[in-house]
Amino acid sequence: MRQQLINKTEPQENIENSTFSRNSFAQNTITEEAISLQSLLFDSKIGKHDWTEGLKHHSKTLTNFLLNNQIKEFNTYLQSQFGGHTEEISKQGLAGLDYRPILQDLLQTAILIEHSTIPPYLTALYSIKDGTNVLASQIIRSVAVEEMLHMIMVCNVMNAVNIQPSVNQSQNYPTYPMKLPMNVDFYVGLETFSPNSISTFIAIESPTNPTVKAPKYIPQIETSSSFSRSVAQENNFWTLENMKDFMMKNVHTIGEYYDVLFFYIVVFQIIAYYEKNKKLPQNFEELNKGGIFTGNPAKQIRPEQYYGSGGKLHPVDALEGVILVFQEIKGQGEGADDSIFDVDASQFEEGAELAHYFRFKEVFHEHFYVGGDYRPFIDEKGMMPVATPPVGKPLPVDWSAAYPMKPNPKISDYQSNPVLFEQGKAFNATYKKLLDAIQAAVEGHAEELPKSIMYMYALKEQAIGLMSQPLDSQYNAGPTFEYPSN
Repeated sequence: MRQQLINKTEPQENIENSTFSRNSFAQNTITEEAISLQSLLFDSKIGKHDWTEGLKHHSKTLTNFLLNNQIKEFNTYLQSQFGGHTEEISKQGLAGLDYRPILQDLLQTAILIEHSTIPPYLTALYSIKDGTNVLASQIIRSVAVEEMLHMIMVCNVMNAVNIQPSVNQSQNYPTYPMKLPMNVDFYVGLETFSPNSISTFIAIESPTNPTVKAPKYIPQIETSSSFSRSVAQENNFWTLENMKDFMMKNVHTIGEYYDVLFFYIVVFQIIAYYEKNKKLPQNFEELNKGGIFTGNPAKQIRPEQYYGSGGKLHPVDALEGVILVFQEIKGQGEGADDSIFDVDASQFEEGAELAHYFRFKEVFHEHFYVGGDYRPFIDEKGMMPVATPPVGKPLPVDWSAAYPMKPNPKISDYQSNPVLFEQGKAFNATYKKLLDAIQAAVEGHAEELPKSIMYMYALKEQAIGLMSQPLDSQYNAGPTFEYPSN
């Protein structure tokens, strides 16, 4: 676990220099000559280096076009890569590969990433004593609700490609403290509301891009080189092991994970189109529908069935639905269109229109972005470093108004105290019921989803019941978010 902060100074250097927030994937993207997308997908005689560097280049290029709604540019790119190719392609590379176990693994990992953030955010939220830190509580609550929205939308993507998602089994539970299932160098845990926990949340939500458009200042505050080919032997690098290995070595932010995952989904859709039509797709319209999107539409969770505040829930029945889901998840997490704002500005509370990373920075620095003068940080293009602190109107924070919960408690910590032990078990049972309601919904019983809101209210009461009781001379008890033992 990262060291406790001293004098409430944000570990800005540590965050920016960590492998998690460093934009190495983007920096290493090949901008010169690269193997064609067709060769990347079908040529079994390319070497591992060519495959890896080609994957960096094409995943970045394709993702930038589609997730930024540049359909015309994508069509031009696709035609340049496939060039009207119609003759039979040998069954090499990705052709004939069963995509289902690969997407099941990678999408379930995305669910785990989203799930892993929810208990830490809820723990910090519930630890704030009633009647204090109202604005900070609103910000943390809004992010936690949106992370649950993200988890549900990933389930929509899984159902769209006819793979049953799972959110409530023991193997789907995060175990704290933990590292996110990516190439990160810090631990995420269950901690009380503090500068340390908020700085961890900032690191979790770190944007991919190192700069962002600076908010407009209003004085009055208002509410590569060529590749050497290895042709000595035939290789197939399109395996789950290699695809995951690429992500572990090259993915450092949640946004980057979704970028590469999106590329994989598009790749499998390209293969499905080819195997049906015996030609490669030339535009987005050909690629959008059918193919791997064979799921039951009745299992999609739709906006009218979701009662969370903030963000949009997108059903998925084609590639365009995946684009909307990933735009929503990335925009809410790290900002959209190089701005500090998410893709769906909320009107519910101050700070909620910002991406998660910037909402947490407001809490940490005890100031809003609105009304701040960022001209000293801006370059000639109007961009500022994402680490630039908010300097707008104050956001009052009382860091002492939180229960002194033991970090990362376990139910075993309460075995000598029967009252705490039973309360801890009751909390975990309620959290399991919340996940059960979501699981039932994504299995086609959307009427069960509203129960998750009811369980959310019960969780808060049970968490406070634990946090308000001393565990030892230093700490109070707290929720453990463990899978129920019985």
